[in-house]
Amino acid sequence: MKKAIALALGAILCLGLLAACGTPAADPTPTPLSGAELAEHYKAAIEAGRTESDNADRPISCTGDGEDQGELFWQMLGFAAEDVDAYAVSLSLMNTQAYCVGLFKPVEGKAEAVSAGLQKYVESMQSSFEFYLPDQGEIANNAILKTLDDGTVIIVMTEGWDEVYAGITEAL
Repeated sequence: MKKAIALALGAILCLGLLAACGTPAADPTPTPLSGAELAEHYKAAIEAGRTESDNADRPISCTGDGEDQGELFWQMLGFAAEDVDAYAVSLSLMNTQAYCVGLFKPVEGKAEAVSAGLQKYVESMQSSFEFYLPDQGEIANNAILKTLDDGTVIIVMTEGWDEVYAGITEAL
């Protein structure tokens, strides 16, 4: 009888060890951010990449901030508000500065429209400032326009563009 109890306890112990050796539970799929939440993430990344002075002097417009940017704003960028799920952008509306720092998450199927619109915007700035304000033309010529691995389109057209770009992408 003692032998049977010992064997039963041994079997239970072995089963307990085998149960503990299974594969760990998979991490739950992260919940995607809403447009407003993603825009806040974008805004924080832009602020992290810019100087304190730029953050104080150059406001950032973003999805969910309660402001209607207006049709002129979107025409200037070269695409429609409906083309993006989320955005955060700081943009000079004056024709004396080549300045735009922004992050845009295109809606599915609109990545090319957003990129093409921003490329046209950069080219417009380059031609506008080529002879008018050569220092601003140089800033426009050094503009960065890329699509990141997650589909986010980034534009950086400012003095110190390389440092601003590095700061933003690091913060993302």
